[in-house]
Amino acid sequence: MQTAWVLPGGSTFGAIQAGLVTALFEAGIEPDAVVGTSVGSLNAAWLAGDPSGRGAGKLRELWNSMRRRDVFPTQPVRILAGKLGLSNSLMSSHGLARWMHHTLPYRRIEHARIPLTVTATDIDSGDGVYFEYGPVLPALIASCSIPGMFPPVRIGDRWLVDGGPAAFMPISRAVEQGADRVYVLPCGGTEPFEPVEPERGVGSIATLPPPKRPPRSISGVNGDALGAAMSAAARLDMQLNSTRCELYVLPAPSTRGLSPYSFAHSSALIDAAWRVAREWLPAAAPVPPGPVDIGGNPVVDDSGADSGRADVSDLTTR
Repeated sequence: MQTAWVLPGGSTFGAIQAGLVTALFEAGIEPDAVVGTSVGSLNAAWLAGDPSGRGAGKLRELWNSMRRRDVFPTQPVRILAGKLGLSNSLMSSHGLARWMHHTLPYRRIEHARIPLTVTATDIDSGDGVYFEYGPVLPALIASCSIPGMFPPVRIGDRWLVDGGPAAFMPISRAVEQGADRVYVLPCGGTEPFEPVEPERGVGSIATLPPPKRPPRSISGVNGDALGAAMSAAARLDMQLNSTRCELYVLPAPSTRGLSPYSFAHSSALIDAAWRVAREWLPAAAPVPPGPVDIGGNPVVDDSGADSGRADVSDLTTR
């Protein structure tokens, strides 16, 4: 049976995947191929270089060593230019490229020890672009180029950005490549998580999620809308492929209230993800056919009505 690991995006919450892969290796579950999107492509690339428990240990070390300045360097002039519409991004991707150059043990995708697929999005067509050979660094930079945060990357005749908009959870790609069994390693879930140390100025977070309300900025609304679209596409991808392969979605700790641009909780998230996955794996069940939520759990509408229907009498704008 061909086993693929699919690693979706999630910014700094990619630390969670380091804990999940550790639990999988400890359970004797090893990948024959890895498919990644955004930060998931980084984790996939590191694992493809050493797909073993030792490689998982190295991945944990990398996440524990990451600092904001390595990936999200503060550049006041560029940030101002972006806000004024004089730049198409708030920061350069040079720091991320330099850091990856120093940490990756190989330079071409086909030199990885197991097949690696890096996912990006063609910003003109909206199509998913899948890199399975060629230089690894440009593909990874493109896959991680969060729109607005990092600039688009030109590869060949395409301008590429983060793989999330086109294939946030590229299960279909793994199945098309011949995977009979797929494990999805998300960068966040619903399991309770309490940070060891709260973010400065935020107080106790994650145990008491903030009230449900729309973001207070244009970028926040745009970001949440994009996230909702990617989540909906991922659920459809799970529903499509639950009958085409043996599909598992690992549970993961909640990241509610945490900043996706901070590495302060990486170590705690790694440990929490490892514990959650270790407890879940002995009785793990595949994703069932039919509608599912983002965690691969069946969606049941007890009322028998259209759960997506809204009542305009309750219309409120904020």
